[in-house]
Amino acid sequence: MPTYSMQHIHLFSKDAIAAGKFYANAFGIETREAKTWQGLPRCDMKLGGLTVLISTVKGDLQETASDRNAQLGINHFGVRVDDMDQAYTDLTAKGVEFTSKPHAYRGSKVAFIEGPDRVSIELVEY
Repeated sequence: MPTYSMQHIHLFSKDAIAAGKFYANAFGIETREAKTWQGLPRCDMKLGGLTVLISTVKGDLQETASDRNAQLGINHFGVRVDDMDQAYTDLTAKGVEFTSKPHAYRGSKVAFIEGPDRVSIELVEY
């Protein structure tokens, strides 16, 4: 049986470069500008070893459901933090919106923040 592992997450955005700046600012990571196969701006980054690609898309985009838990596609991605209280203070100071403040869950602490284009990002401390 082959072995599988996560290679990348690919997000769509109306402005990939601006979205990349959010992630660079929030998580202190480096981003690299690239181009999509259509020649549109793309932002590439590594977040904890995982490649995250953000492509600019043009044209009519399907509207997402008002309840992000009632839509198809990516629901959220998780970012591990070593100190949730510090992360909350740091991200709040950077103007990041928490959609769910840190709370205990099954022996760990979790919180959710809102990224560009309504991308939900779970913060997890365990």
